[in-house]
Amino acid sequence: MSAYLLDTNHAAKAMAGEEPLATWLAERTQIDDEFHISITVLGELYFAAYASRRRDHNLERIAYLLARVHLLNFDQPAAEEFGRIKAELKAKGRPIPSTDVQIAAVARLHGLTVLTADRHFGYVDRLKAENWLDE
Repeated sequence: MSAYLLDTNHAAKAMAGEEPLATWLAERTQIDDEFHISITVLGELYFAAYASRRRDHNLERIAYLLARVHLLNFDQPAAEEFGRIKAELKAKGRPIPSTDVQIAAVARLHGLTVLTADRHFGYVDRLKAENWLDE
C-alpha cells in the first residue's frame, strides 16, 4: 500500500475526471493505495471554484473529490513542520511558495508522497514527490 497527497494541480485534474489520472486513481484505490488532500489544497480549490464562471459545477466537482479522498488538516504539528521546512529552504537559498510549504509539511509529517507538477517540491529534504500528469 502507498499513500499520496495530491497537490492542487493533481487534485484539480482528479476532480475534473481527466485521463489518465482518473483511471490511475481508481485502479490504485482498488489495490488499497490511499489518496489525501490537505486543507490548504482544499482552500485553493474553493478559491478557483468561487472565482470561476462555472461556480456550481466546480463546487459539485469538489464534493465529488472529497468523497474519494481523505482530508488532512493543517494543525499544530504541521505548523511546526512548516517552520522546520521553511527554515531548511531558507538556509539552502531555495524558497518556495508558503502554500506549497504547508502542503509539503503535511505530506512529510504523515509520510505521504506528493503528487505534483511543481518541481520545487524537490527542494524539500525527506519529501518524495511524483508527477502523474507527465505519464
